[in-house]
Amino acid sequence: MEQAARTSGGVPEQADVARLFADFAKAARGTAIKNHTKGDQFGETLASSRAEVYEKAAELVRRLPPPDAAVEMMNRAKAAHIRTPPLMNFDSAGVQYTTARAWQFCAWKIDPSLPEVAPKWD
Repeated sequence: MEQAARTSGGVPEQADVARLFADFAKAARGTAIKNHTKGDQFGETLASSRAEVYEKAAELVRRLPPPDAAVEMMNRAKAAHIRTPPLMNFDSAGVQYTTARAWQFCAWKIDPSLPEVAPKWD
């Protein structure tokens, strides 16, 4: 996976990270369109939710220094995470889970040393 350019201190460049997340959003929107064309509503919803997170992550990085943005992203991941998949309302939980994982993914692009707050479902 592509890594953002890093400063001499190891922190990614703000503009590079914002561009990377904008590219991820564009790719996720493309996946959503492809899923829509195939009639996969759930896949479309998941891809659209990831695209929305990536767009918001790009905006965060434009407004905050990358380390601060990464902390905020992890806070959002923690707030959205669902520990175990439910038996009822699985689709909405799946979207929320995907959102949490996308926030965590973005934070790790900035600082891979941050602790996991949205673990994978078994």
